[in-house]
Amino acid sequence: MKLKILFVVTLSLLIVVSSAQMFSVPPYVGDVYRLYKSGYFHELDRGFSVILESFMALKTMGRPEFAWVFLQDIEKREGISAALYDRNGRRVFAPGLYSDERDSDVRRLIESVNPVMQGSVSGGRYRAVMPLRCEDRCRFCHQECRGRGYIGAMIFERDYDGHIYYSSERVIIFLSLTVLLSILLFLLLRWVPGRNVKELFDK
Repeated sequence: MKLKILFVVTLSLLIVVSSAQMFSVPPYVGDVYRLYKSGYFHELDRGFSVILESFMALKTMGRPEFAWVFLQDIEKREGISAALYDRNGRRVFAPGLYSDERDSDVRRLIESVNPVMQGSVSGGRYRAVMPLRCEDRCRFCHQECRGRGYIGAMIFERDYDGHIYYSSERVIIFLSLTVLLSILLFLLLRWVPGRNVKELFDK
């Protein structure tokens, strides 16, 4: 009976905690990013990919300087900061115009065995570093990319809205978990420890 009481108390606490997580209480979406990347951030990544593809199209099929004007316009209208970096981690402000400083995150990503997009959250901002693979269209301007898999990276930053996470995905996740725990609690309350053993001795 003591074991049953222990299980009931534990499950009850888990149900309370799970139910509370459907509302705006800690841990917040940014706090759990390292453990679980919400679908909300995947949607932000898709938006970044669209911007990156538009930038590449403008740079390769139009006048290259228009691509940077496009990035400036995106930042003014949408609040999304986008910066281009070469494979050495230098920021590219315009064709042929580089910064002296080198971004360590870009260099670390490009020099890794399998460069993939890296994301992080800090101070209410979401930051994504997306590597740029060398494609056929890149070789018209980047002759040095022959034989190299990646020619640089683009860093995106924007504010994220945690309320979207609470109003959809988080509610679904913890509501399902609460229902499952409630079913387990119901079955546990119907369980009578030792009944089967007693029936065995009665026979």
